[in-house]
Amino acid sequence: MGALALALQDRVDGRVAAGAIALTLVPAPLAAPDLVGRLRGGRMDQAGALVLGTAIASLLVIGSRGALASGALFGATEAFAISSMIANSLPTIRDRLLPVLRVVGWAGAALVVFTAVVLAPPLFDPPPIGTDPPLVLATAVVALALLVAGVGTSAAVARVTGRDGRAAIGGAGLRDPFLAIALATVTASPDSTGVPLLYGVFCLGLAALAFRVR
Repeated sequence: MGALALALQDRVDGRVAAGAIALTLVPAPLAAPDLVGRLRGGRMDQAGALVLGTAIASLLVIGSRGALASGALFGATEAFAISSMIANSLPTIRDRLLPVLRVVGWAGAALVVFTAVVLAPPLFDPPPIGTDPPLVLATAVVALALLVAGVGTSAAVARVTGRDGRAAIGGAGLRDPFLAIALATVTASPDSTGVPLLYGVFCLGLAALAFRVR
């Protein structure tokens, strides 16, 4: 995914390129283990291990891209890690609070998306006559290409190594669109959130398909 984003960097609008780079740098979706575990035969443990691996890799890579970028991801990862440690040390209280915490978490994710939509580039504005194709078309093509690259590569590696394909896709082949939106906003501008936004829409479609055929 990173190689594809870099290859497209000089071939697409700068806002699209910045969003693509941000998307490839963030970890896999933090909710992937829970979602994979809900699929019949899905290996939550493998998905969780892979998500952790992508988080460590992201910290190492993004840490070299400036104080703002590293601070944003370190802050998000630190909040997630601390809450996980507290939850695992107090399982009884965690189980009682989990329904509420899930609602709060998804509400926060919805707020991130809403903010990005409000501040996002004018994706649906018609381009001036004689210019390149609409920005939304380039954004959608890049987002879909990154999704296919990640899903295809992780599924192929899982098949060769005998691992659970669903865990590989969820824990390594996808990227967290919410973190990508935040990272694109911090490292570039709100105008660069188009690719993560549409990528998130495609991820929702993939999840719906997975639950439909389970």
